[in-house]
Amino acid sequence: MNWKRFTVFLSSLLVILLGGVAYVFSCGPEPDPYDYYANFFNPNISSQPGFEPFYYTALSPFYGNETPEEPLNLKEWNDFFGGKIPEKDIREFIYTYTRPQMSTLYLHIEKGAALQLPDSIKNNALTRHFIQSSDKETLGYLMFAKQCEPHTSGPEGWDEVKRDSLAMIKLSRNGVQLYKACRNENLRERFAFQAIRLAHYCNAYTQALQYYDSLKTPAGSTSLIHYKIEGLRAGALRRTGKNARSAYLFSRIFENAPSQREMAYRNVHYTDADENAVLPLCKNDREKATVAAIYALKTTDVNVEGLRKVYRLDPQSPMLDVLLSREMNKLEEDYFTTMLETDANGQSFFWAENRNDKSKITELQTLLDELAKGGKVKEPALWNISSAYISNMLKDFAGARGKLALASTPNLRPALKDQLEVVKLLVTINEQPSIDPAFENKLLESFRWLDGKTAGKLTSTYNLETAEMDTYYFKRMYRNLLDLVISSRYAKQNDLARKALIMVKRDHVLPYAYSYFNVSGIDYMEDSLQAHQLLALYNGYQSKKKTPFEQYLYEQLKMSDKEIGEMIAVNYVRIHQFQDAVEWFKRSTSSRYATLAFTPQLEDFGYDNSDSAKLTGISQQQFAERMLELEKQMKKKPDAKVYFEYATGLFSISYYGHAYQFSASYRPSTDWYTPEDDKTPSGKQYFGCYRAEEYYKKAADAATDKEFKAECLYMAARCAQKHMLNAEEPEWYKLATNNPYFPELYKNFQQTEFYKERMTQCGYLRDFHRSQPKL
Repeated sequence: MNWKRFTVFLSSLLVILLGGVAYVFSCGPEPDPYDYYANFFNPNISSQPGFEPFYYTALSPFYGNETPEEPLNLKEWNDFFGGKIPEKDIREFIYTYTRPQMSTLYLHIEKGAALQLPDSIKNNALTRHFIQSSDKETLGYLMFAKQCEPHTSGPEGWDEVKRDSLAMIKLSRNGVQLYKACRNENLRERFAFQAIRLAHYCNAYTQALQYYDSLKTPAGSTSLIHYKIEGLRAGALRRTGKNARSAYLFSRIFENAPSQREMAYRNVHYTDADENAVLPLCKNDREKATVAAIYALKTTDVNVEGLRKVYRLDPQSPMLDVLLSREMNKLEEDYFTTMLETDANGQSFFWAENRNDKSKITELQTLLDELAKGGKVKEPALWNISSAYISNMLKDFAGARGKLALASTPNLRPALKDQLEVVKLLVTINEQPSIDPAFENKLLESFRWLDGKTAGKLTSTYNLETAEMDTYYFKRMYRNLLDLVISSRYAKQNDLARKALIMVKRDHVLPYAYSYFNVSGIDYMEDSLQAHQLLALYNGYQSKKKTPFEQYLYEQLKMSDKEIGEMIAVNYVRIHQFQDAVEWFKRSTSSRYATLAFTPQLEDFGYDNSDSAKLTGISQQQFAERMLELEKQMKKKPDAKVYFEYATGLFSISYYGHAYQFSASYRPSTDWYTPEDDKTPSGKQYFGCYRAEEYYKKAADAATDKEFKAECLYMAARCAQKHMLNAEEPEWYKLATNNPYFPELYKNFQQTEFYKERMTQCGYLRDFHRSQPKL
């Protein structure tokens, strides 16, 4: 088991379920293996393609897709036929035609038998080639390969393949005979492959090794078939106990055959051979570097020594770029994400192994600086850029600038230029004391550059194709920059309207597919901004004198005046300023409805169905108008019924109420009152229910009917309970049963029918009652 992968997922899940964070967690797919930490360093920065499966992720065995085998095989067949046959015809013939169809063609060529085949086969260019050339040897090989296929196909699902060993051995021997009779060395190599593979797949490993030794393949061959034969040989050695030798041969395949790298990598580790037992078998330091890299690739912890070892053996190894990108991504996962989330949110919701240990970070940076200065690596700029990024992580911005200057050399390849610009942008933002209009103009230039980098569409964010890796990286990076860097800077400047606009832009770039802090920019505007902040946003939207940066952000908003106006009205409802709410509803619109807004809520369930509420309920505006009318009545004279109705309306629009949708766009089930909510007027009333309690108490004081008075006091108790219970308080249940209104209810109203009914429904009241001495 990959324990890091398991711990990342489990820790994140526990935080989601137990952390009490105020964001939505929706059921969905497993975490995206490319997008579960803050990523600013491009995994796809290697100067040599073909190693995409080995970029870093702790959540998947491999990162990108391997170089596909089929195009290589088709190219080799195309070269075999002298480039005269269209590749699509070769593919159709080899991969889709059956052996009986090929046999019909063979008999036509050999004996002039009628060619009873569909026109599509007759018209295939390779079919015509065989007829014109009478090339029975090549056609015979393809027929033999089709005959071998049923015996060498892989398992279906988890079922073991039942193989006919006797038939396979017989067919393998036939392959040896055909090999000996064949005149073309390329076909001989393929016959050898079929014979060796059949022996290997029926577990005759000694026989397979004997075939390998006796069936000579073209000297110096670098064909796909050559490396597949080498893989069979290495596998047979592992099965016969020669594990170190097997691992060495698989390492040679790994280095030289991109389409076989995943297979070779897996099998090196399947051998369980110790690295120190494999290295002596290598012929030179380059081969040793490949072996060392394969073992270093297995680690999911920061592995400075693995990178150092490969460098010492071969400073020009293409694996150095891959290992470097892996180590940088591990630092992002283990350290930088935690730092960013803590800066942005005040706490981290992300598991990180080395969050409090900077020793690995500084050790890696020391090595990067050493390698960049040594002059032996292919691209010193890559190492300087990487070191500059680490300096940024450590908030050594002057050091980062110095390293970026060293990396800014002419003729950088595009991937390095882009990575340099990303790191420079991070440093520039972090150095800036505040984001002012002048700096916003510079940000706008960077945003437009990033817009160009993220313009491409993705077919999927899972199982990435190589061509899509850079686009997806830039989308993730841009989203993370907006979310964890720029929006948090605006929050620290107390410019939450700007923060909301940045979050809206973030959502356009790339929504979080799987995240426990996935509140949308629009939801943040409505549910987190205060009225004055929404008004500032609205006025900025209306302004004819927007800066270019403001114009850019407001273009992302894509909301009408009326929609923003309704948002402001909802916010006024949330803070119980019903006069202002009515005015804004009249200017904009009122799109939400409720049927239970003035129904006393004796228990915490029973929310409105939105469809039925629209048909039979009242609108937001009608609710605000009624609350305004009740306020006017209360100014004229005290009235228990009026106080009660007003208090019920206030409770209904709280987090716990029937009509919470009148003051918020969504209600996360993981949220609850904390003392932090008292710091804002909206949070205090939405989560704390203080004013609802106040007016239920006024209703109780004014009531004369004992049953009604009991109901008023009980509802006041319900409101008090909301701000008595802190989610972090270990003795919350004890607090709940010691509600300040329970003693009076117990002393003066326990004989009422209302009290008796509540005793059957409310466990808190029932436990309090049982704890009291009998009257």
